[in-house]
Amino acid sequence: MKFTNIPKNGASWSGELLYSFATELADKSDVQVIVRDAETDAELGRLQLYAITEATVDIAPIVRRRVSDEPQIARASEIIPSLAMCRVIVEVEGVRSPKISLFRADYKPLIHRVLSSMSTGCGIASGDTLRFTLNVVKGATVTVEELTGHKHRHIAHLSYNAQSQIVEVVVPIGNLSKEADRVVVTITNGIVTDIAEYRVVERTESSRKLLWYNAQGGVESYIFPYSRLLERKADVSTIRTATKQHSSLTAAQSRVRLTSAVLQLREQERLAEILRSPYIFEERSDTILGVELPSRELRYDEHGALKRLSLDIVEEWKGGAL
Repeated sequence: MKFTNIPKNGASWSGELLYSFATELADKSDVQVIVRDAETDAELGRLQLYAITEATVDIAPIVRRRVSDEPQIARASEIIPSLAMCRVIVEVEGVRSPKISLFRADYKPLIHRVLSSMSTGCGIASGDTLRFTLNVVKGATVTVEELTGHKHRHIAHLSYNAQSQIVEVVVPIGNLSKEADRVVVTITNGIVTDIAEYRVVERTESSRKLLWYNAQGGVESYIFPYSRLLERKADVSTIRTATKQHSSLTAAQSRVRLTSAVLQLREQERLAEILRSPYIFEERSDTILGVELPSRELRYDEHGALKRLSLDIVEEWKGGAL
């Protein structure tokens, strides 16, 4: 048995991960393909093939089921190795493939870059959490400061010494001063320095913060300042006896419309990536919840050259009062 093709090291599990092999036997035989975690040797999944002498299999669905796409939570400021990476080997009839590393998006190890867009239109609120993704090549440092006019207040300073790794930077902002108008982030990644500014925004009872991943595999976020309930649906189970009837709620969902502030074109394009992201989340205090879009659709409300964007999300009932 020999492998005739394997995915490139650093490939993305968002697309196909094709392994080809030949049994090198004259007669057809049944074959098991086992996908293993290269670090622990744990089995991630397996495929059963029948009556073959050669085959090509796609292991991407197995990998996608086992990796975590949920943004990480940190109680204190941290640079955390991203969960959006795994190392696998494939075993066919006792023969193992070379180990490869897989990522949420294709990995380019020689590029110093911030994988999140960190657009100047991004908002941050008092008590919020700042998140972005880095491709660290030769160590990185991150400094976060609050700006009030020309006054600076230190929030966090982090360093990370590992090489060739994708990491998540998570910084709980804490309480900003009432006069603060910006939060400035300075990132030194190898020999490259990036500076990003987040405008300070107010959170209201109707505001909602969504998180998603862009095409580069970087986490993105946006605080939608407006939300309104559109509809609620419920499924009820009814049991009837000779003397009485009992009904209980078995499932329910709410449909909510989120609306952005008026946006510049660059920020419109950044938010439009929500439609292409396979996983979308809402951040509520210290909790991150998966969000379902009933349709991959954005609506645009014209304001001259500027626009507001709105989209609908579906929330499943988790128990308690509706």
